[in-house]
Amino acid sequence: MNIARLNSAINNFIDFLNVNYQMITKSYEIYKLKVEKDKFFLVSFEEYFYDWAQANWELLVERVVCSPNESLVIYGSGSDYEAAGHSRVFFHNAEPTHKLICVAKSAVIDLLSETEVDLTQFDFDSFVSIDGGWYDISPPFDHILLTEEDAHAGDYQQIVIPLNHVSFCVKKIGHSG
Repeated sequence: MNIARLNSAINNFIDFLNVNYQMITKSYEIYKLKVEKDKFFLVSFEEYFYDWAQANWELLVERVVCSPNESLVIYGSGSDYEAAGHSRVFFHNAEPTHKLICVAKSAVIDLLSETEVDLTQFDFDSFVSIDGGWYDISPPFDHILLTEEDAHAGDYQQIVIPLNHVSFCVKKIGHSG
């Protein structure tokens, strides 16, 4: 794992999301018209976006920082294109060996509840923006969505924090260090 490249790889990924967001929304609209015309099952924009984001997460972050036998936890909901089979686009059967950790630079306030939060209790989910007091999958992707650690079904808490309040590191899955 090349930790020295981690924060720059993540910043590159966020830049990629911002630069290409309009393209993915246009692509979704074309897809949506085709599906409606052909009467196929239409996935939501969120699912479509996360398929695309997972592919690029694997290319722009994992390939830059992970060794060949390492991988990170999926980005967001991962790729559900072949939902029954896997959530990864490349190396379908790869099990995550590391998870992304957000390290607070100072006290961090959840923008949804407006309370101070302990980031060690939450897992990284994805980059989002704030719109009208809630998070949104759209530029400028300057916030982080985190989900309560060990969340089950619908019984969990999510928080949103400003990106500039944290730095990133990784933690080997199954180890305390």
